Amino acid sequence: MASPSPLSIAAVLLAAGRSTRFGSDKLRADCGGQPVLTRAARALRDAAPGPCLAVLRDAAQADLLPNGYQIALCQDQQSDSLRMAVRWAASAPGLLIALADMPFVTPDLHRAVMAAMTTLPACARAASPLPPAVFPAAWFPRLQRLTGDRGAGALLRDLPARQYVTAPAHQLRDIDRPSDLP
Repeated sequence: MASPSPLSIAAVLLAAGRSTRFGSDKLRADCGGQPVLTRAARALRDAAPGPCLAVLRDAAQADLLPNGYQIALCQDQQSDSLRMAVRWAASAPGLLIALADMPFVTPDLHRAVMAAMTTLPACARAASPLPPAVFPAAWFPRLQRLTGDRGAGALLRDLPARQYVTAPAHQLRDIDRPSDLP
C-alpha cells in the first residue's frame, strides 16, 4: 500500500512537559542561538507542509513558535497530550509526532520518517526506537488507549526493521538538563 502524501499528514509538536530535571523552562533555553522550542518547531514546520499543532503547557510559550502552528494547551500527563493530538488529527491519514525537547532533529529526518510509513508506523532509531514517529490513522485508536506518563514508544518496539529510519545519535538527543545544551 502506498504511503499517504506528506502534504496530508498532520504533525504535532509535543511541548507540554514540566522541565523538572532542567530546573526552569527548558523550551526557552538557548540552543545554538535560538530557544529549544523554536528550533524544534522550525524543523518540524519545514518538513511537514500539512497542518501543525503544538501542544503546550503554558500559553506564553506560543511566542516561541514560528507561523503556521495551531495551539492546544495541556496541563496533564504525556498520554493526555498525545490523545489531544490524535483527536485533533482525526481526519488526517497519518500523524507525525515530534518532541519539543529534541531540537537536533532535522527536517530531512522528519521527511524520511514520514516516507517510511506504510500501513505500519515508522520512527527514527539509533540504539532504540525514538521520535520522531509517524502513525497511520488506523493506529490512532491504539494511541488513544495510552495512559499515564507514557508516550507511544511501546507501540514502536516490535516493528519490522524497514519501519525504522536510522539516524545519528546526536540528532536524537533530548534536552533534560542544562548540561545537555551545546
